[in-house]
Amino acid sequence: MPLTKTDVEQWLNSVAPGIGLTVLSKQAGFSRIRIIQQLAGDRVQEETIIKVSRVLKLNPREQLRSFPGYEYLEPSRPDPREVGAFIQWEHLLRACAAIELGETVTEPSLGPIHFGETSRQWVDGIDPDGGLRKHLQMSGPISNPGLSKMLSGSLRLDLALHAARYADVPKVSAWVAAHLLTPAEAGWVADERLRWLHGLGKVQRLQLVETRIHAAIVREQRTQDFIDHLG
Repeated sequence: MPLTKTDVEQWLNSVAPGIGLTVLSKQAGFSRIRIIQQLAGDRVQEETIIKVSRVLKLNPREQLRSFPGYEYLEPSRPDPREVGAFIQWEHLLRACAAIELGETVTEPSLGPIHFGETSRQWVDGIDPDGGLRKHLQMSGPISNPGLSKMLSGSLRLDLALHAARYADVPKVSAWVAAHLLTPAEAGWVADERLRWLHGLGKVQRLQLVETRIHAAIVREQRTQDFIDHLG
């Protein structure tokens, strides 16, 4: 939901008095023309507020929540169904093996939060009844091929919010899944993934590793088939 010029200008005057758009936009990593165009069109994007907030060392979730329509962005730890989506299979395999061997596993050793399969794993992980993808196609609306392509990258915020409502997980998690907020900004604890992983039983960990490795094999096979076809 784009933000209006009036609301954004009032916000800027409150959090950055005396700081010009040229300075803010440069530090935030986008052109001054971009924010001027957004203001002129009365359609300032949430990502703009997020980037400016970070430049000002403000929590972007808290700043967004000050705008009408964003009051729902309360800090929240994730639903347990979500957490595993943010661990890549290679790091998951290594961490599970380390746990079984009695070795130390740290949060950084679990790798980056976002990677190629994050969106797909998040949607599949929170799906309560197998109908979430169909729901997203209808609510988007978005075609099945379009959704599949999007699940290989950053999930669009509106679709992520539809998914969060359908699966009854914290709405702020949708912003993490859409690569807009970091887990810390959303309200996760620092070692959220590590706590989750240690909370699983051995069978659960093995099943999860099996599922992820199978998915990786399928992806690699498809890639190889495509390369062979081109050759």
